[in-house]
Amino acid sequence: MKKYIPLFGWAGLIFGITTAISSFLPGYGFFIAMTSALPGFLTSSLYVLLSSRYEVKAPRINPGYIGMALSSTPIIIFIIFAIS
Repeated sequence: MKKYIPLFGWAGLIFGITTAISSFLPGYGFFIAMTSALPGFLTSSLYVLLSSRYEVKAPRINPGYIGMALSSTPIIIFIIFAIS
């Protein structure tokens, strides 16, 4: 199981980058961002959970936290537009 844990980190980063880029696209970009935000947040959370459970040595910058931050960008944009 330990050898598959970095795959969750990379998957979270890929979904997070896809979410962050597509949230600024016109048309269906926000729909794509919201659709890819859920798997990105889930895989990033799974990476953080498993890496702390099995005490996997993470790099200096944890990819799980970056994936979570990038996956939450469409929600933050939506809240900003709703308030203003």
